[in-house]
Amino acid sequence: MSHDPPDPTLYVRAPIMTAEAGITLCRALFAACPKDASTAVTKSAAKVSAVADKAQTALAIRQKTLGKVSDDAARLIDQAGDASWGALRTRLLAYADLPVAKYQDAKRAAELVTILFGPDGLSFLKEAYPVQWSTADTILKRIDEEGLEKDIDRIAGKVFLDNVRAQHEQYGAMVQGTLLREQAEGVNLADQVRAMGRAIVEYATKVCASVDEDDASSIAAARSALRPLDAYREAAARRGSNEKPPAGTETIQPG
Repeated sequence: MSHDPPDPTLYVRAPIMTAEAGITLCRALFAACPKDASTAVTKSAAKVSAVADKAQTALAIRQKTLGKVSDDAARLIDQAGDASWGALRTRLLAYADLPVAKYQDAKRAAELVTILFGPDGLSFLKEAYPVQWSTADTILKRIDEEGLEKDIDRIAGKVFLDNVRAQHEQYGAMVQGTLLREQAEGVNLADQVRAMGRAIVEYATKVCASVDEDDASSIAAARSALRPLDAYREAAARRGSNEKPPAGTETIQPG
């Protein structure tokens, strides 16, 4: 370890880092803070720890939200929902094809097809997930408000509408999860990284300012306190500036 005091000009800019790396660096700096440090240094170290806590909370929320609904899971739920509506409509259409003279409900079946699906049939199932859910929810509300369930159950069979309702509930949860996921994907962690960068620079500056150049122990304590930051920069330099960060991370230059 050098016996020269740390050069303050080396710490005026925060390192380039991901949120994950920033959290780790902040934790290491807080742990390396001398127990007998001045009040100013101790207070600054506590700030480093606090911003790391906030960043970790934001990162955990983002990761949890991104993992709510995968594309494959959403696709399977969409297919099941589409199939439930297709089965109900096909059942009603099949009954509507029966001779009305012999099967009086054939006329009612045809009416239900028109009431529920109109001239566009199942074309709404080709829309985006939120639009599909909204349209399906409107149809179900109409069934309930106009008392159509009894006729549907009698003609098509109770299991068909029951299946539609069950799939619709899962579909709604999927849509909500998908929207939250899209929202999380659109939110980066730049604010947290910048806050950690500012706290690190402030801490390093106060550590440098606390050094007594005539006191070897003071110099040693300061260099020990800043060692995690020095080590991080040395490791980053060894990796090279052209190396891509791991997938799923976002490297940010703190402002």
